[in-house]
Amino acid sequence: MNAKITIATAPCSWGVWYADGTPSGTPWNIFLDQASEAGYKSLELGPDGYLPAEEGKLREELSARKLEVCAGTACYQFDHYNAFKDLRPRVEALCRRLQSFNAGYLVTMDESDVGNFSEKKKDYPPSLWKKYFDIFKELGAYTKEEFGIETVFHPHIRTLIETEDEIIRMMDYCGLNLCFDTGHHAYVNGGTEASDQSALNFIKAHKRRIVYLHFKNVDGVIRKKVLEEHLDSNAAFDMDVMCDLKTGVIDFAQLKKILDDIGFSGIGVIEMDMPRATTAQAFAAAKRNLEYLREIRLID
Repeated sequence: MNAKITIATAPCSWGVWYADGTPSGTPWNIFLDQASEAGYKSLELGPDGYLPAEEGKLREELSARKLEVCAGTACYQFDHYNAFKDLRPRVEALCRRLQSFNAGYLVTMDESDVGNFSEKKKDYPPSLWKKYFDIFKELGAYTKEEFGIETVFHPHIRTLIETEDEIIRMMDYCGLNLCFDTGHHAYVNGGTEASDQSALNFIKAHKRRIVYLHFKNVDGVIRKKVLEEHLDSNAAFDMDVMCDLKTGVIDFAQLKKILDDIGFSGIGVIEMDMPRATTAQAFAAAKRNLEYLREIRLID
């Protein structure tokens, strides 16, 4: 059985992590122009406020480029909230926008201050973890029950949820499925040598909980330098530790076989974390990575 993947992209592949377009400064209209020209048909909205928030304006801009919306992106500093009700208005506004574009997913991830090396989490008492897990659980229930939109959790480097143990505990408690990012998983849980199996083994072990994918790879040489010199993840990103899909520690041809074997059917976002890239460099990478996945027949 061949995997059925709806391929997409996201503003972060153009170095846009925040609503003001930083760190790259790529204008939203240029991002849309280049995403369409590169050959993408669908995209995540990215940081809330980066793309036009007004539905009519956004629809007009997407339609002109023959682009669709596959998901919204909800990145929250969960350590700033005491309960889900405190962030419900933000979630509601985003879900109404997604609903108007028939997008079925909300990709959420954490931006809490856990320390440069995630060291602050070591002192979290069980009651604090329960508070965070309760927020995640209520978030997922709210988007599903009120809007028919599935919240998928994105484990991420230097956040509340990044290690395999944290991911499994979150899934067990909250019942949320994953937006599984191959690069972030390998960076945190894997090694530095070619054909690292960490992300692939996790997919095989938790195939029923992985309904949405972010395609990303890790430069093993840079990752090894980061470990040896005890550098934080900001330094690693600045050194482009996330590299082209063809050249990192994850063998994407092997990933294709696994996705075929498990019959994966869903969205796959080619997502490059390139904070230092120029708009032209990001555009070139977006085209290279899309062509590579076509070469190995992971996508049509």
